Amino acid sequence: MPMKLRILERYPRMTILHHVDGDGQLWGTFHRHVCVRKDGSWQRVAQFPFHAPRDYFDFSRPTARLFRADKCNVYRNRLGAVLGIRAGQVYRISVGVVPQPQPLFTIQGDCVLHGSIGEDAAGNVYFGEYFMNSERGAVRIWRVAAALDTWEIAYEFPAGSIRHVHGVYRDPYDEEGLWVAVGDFRGECFILRTKDAFKTLERYGDGEQIWRAVKLFFTEDHVCWLTDSNLELNHACRMQRRTGKLEIGMDIANSGWYGTTTREGLHVAFTTVEKGPGITSRFSEILVSRDAFHWESIYAFKKDWYRPVQLFKYGVVNCPSGLMSQHDLYISGEGLVGLDGSSMRIDIMERKGDQGWD
Repeated sequence: MPMKLRILERYPRMTILHHVDGDGQLWGTFHRHVCVRKDGSWQRVAQFPFHAPRDYFDFSRPTARLFRADKCNVYRNRLGAVLGIRAGQVYRISVGVVPQPQPLFTIQGDCVLHGSIGEDAAGNVYFGEYFMNSERGAVRIWRVAAALDTWEIAYEFPAGSIRHVHGVYRDPYDEEGLWVAVGDFRGECFILRTKDAFKTLERYGDGEQIWRAVKLFFTEDHVCWLTDSNLELNHACRMQRRTGKLEIGMDIANSGWYGTTTREGLHVAFTTVEKGPGITSRFSEILVSRDAFHWESIYAFKKDWYRPVQLFKYGVVNCPSGLMSQHDLYISGEGLVGLDGSSMRIDIMERKGDQGWD
């Protein structure tokens, strides 16, 4: 069924929209400020501590991009506890009590990928370390208790096994199931599942680029993804839950990093403009699918002129974690014409016969 996108609102000052919580509140950041949008208005509720040297250069978009000044995470779990990550430090954010977040512990890397924080049925929060890891040291998945008062290493990948973790995702069809995507190079790309809070892990894949995923999409019968490869051509993939059989589908112009599944069951994915033989387009596309395997492009943002892209950031579209409607969907972006260091609210509409756009 053909679809199109309509822009409803623009938020030029909101650099990243991180999470939509169970109460419908939208969490975002700009500079060091943590903000919440509820009932149509934004409120500043906290501020991350100053960190040198990055925050000295947060006075313009080019310098902020160069020094990664905007990188951080904010996540509110089902118990209402708010977790933040910035500059390698994990925080508890106490809204309305302590304006400056309380530091808890440190991790390897600056923060984690957008939308990559998972939560189990009890409200415990999980995330994996994401960092360059050129020496291929050990990489950890952390578990933070629902109240954010205790934390521990839930699982550690031994040195030499992977580069980093791309995400931890709860399985909507299995209350005990958590899935993990890891990468990046040959022999390091796998999709894993735990059903016992990381006491054991089942591993799927052979380490090749076809198993290199960031965002995982779930259906009743399959686990699906767009490959995240700048090294090889990208594809839509799905793995049968019952057998673990891999099916490779349509070509995708660029690597697929982020995405979401809406309240209506529509899967939405975003492609990234980076460098390498697997990147064949200068546009970051918004793709939609009913089955997370057959995708349709409905909109695209062009990569901006800042070069080199490795320093001034790739062209990226991302969206908050949490449940959203396809008619009230939030996105953020960087390195793109019309979507750099800013956010917007969009409506994805579909045509029904001769009734026009709904």
